[in-house]
Amino acid sequence: MPEPLRVAVVSRQEVVARGLTAMLADYPDRITVVALASVYGKAKGIDVILYDSHGLHRSEGADLDHLIQKTDAKVIIYSRDMRPDLRARALARGADGWVSMSKHAPELVDTIERAGDGKRPEEQVDWIGQEAGLSPREVEVLALVTQGMSNQEIADRLFLTINTLKSHIRQAYKKIGVSSRAQAVAWCMQHGFAPPDPKGPVAE
Repeated sequence: MPEPLRVAVVSRQEVVARGLTAMLADYPDRITVVALASVYGKAKGIDVILYDSHGLHRSEGADLDHLIQKTDAKVIIYSRDMRPDLRARALARGADGWVSMSKHAPELVDTIERAGDGKRPEEQVDWIGQEAGLSPREVEVLALVTQGMSNQEIADRLFLTINTLKSHIRQAYKKIGVSSRAQAVAWCMQHGFAPPDPKGPVAE
């Protein structure tokens, strides 16, 4: 019989962390919940990390980047917010999957085990932008366009060259059938993206 997967929960919300821990504790033969000493540690011996997407609202996601890039654990985003742009931000960063808080415990455990086996969680493939053929990176770019950021600001944020960014924008515009920034923002607003930041106008 295989050893239970060692799973860590990362959440800024105590109620979420405690709830997930209690939920997974009902499956001791499949899951062992362990404490993560620090989100900026090596996470040694941990197979899967459940990361609460609330952290993406509260920060630029530096802790998520560390968990994805500097640890050997699989990282699954756990979220009640199913906005396509938020999901795309996490997947474009390299997260191994995205799962809704609406999942029941058996489904969540199955998702964790799939990630632990190196398989893509099924929830990853149903972001809204997929219907238009958008990749996670293209959705992320559109999300930042919708927030009113200029091309240079988006390129800096995503560590892309301007030419690479413009290529992503052209492809995204083609897929959603628009030809201007204003039309792109309107499409995004109709498809569940976060509204523009009221502190600044949409860039031309």
